[in-house]
Amino acid sequence: MAALVYLVDDLFFVARIRETAAALGVEVARAPDPESVVATAREARLVILDLRRPDALRALDLLGADAVARAVPSLGFIDHENVEGIEAARRHGCATVLSKRKFASDLPALLSAAAPNRGA
Repeated sequence: MAALVYLVDDLFFVARIRETAAALGVEVARAPDPESVVATAREARLVILDLRRPDALRALDLLGADAVARAVPSLGFIDHENVEGIEAARRHGCATVLSKRKFASDLPALLSAAAPNRGA
């Protein structure tokens, strides 16, 4: 079971997520599409979404429609100037929406909630 599932294609963020998770002892799983996010999220502690992906809102809708996956916190990141995208993500149920910069700088603290024996 992966404690963290992510729907991210940007190689910079994929590397940051994987490296930070490894340092914290957090098992991660990359979801290639929204349907995979839901299937993996059912046993995860955190879902991370790149809200710049065209299918990110669909992933949020699918998470919200699944009784088990809905309980898993979702965290999305997006360009800070994309106000419309930020508002859309919130309307679609994204629990936390951050700018790309804030996400990158706060990643260790954000992932610590999914670390073993933490955030339970």
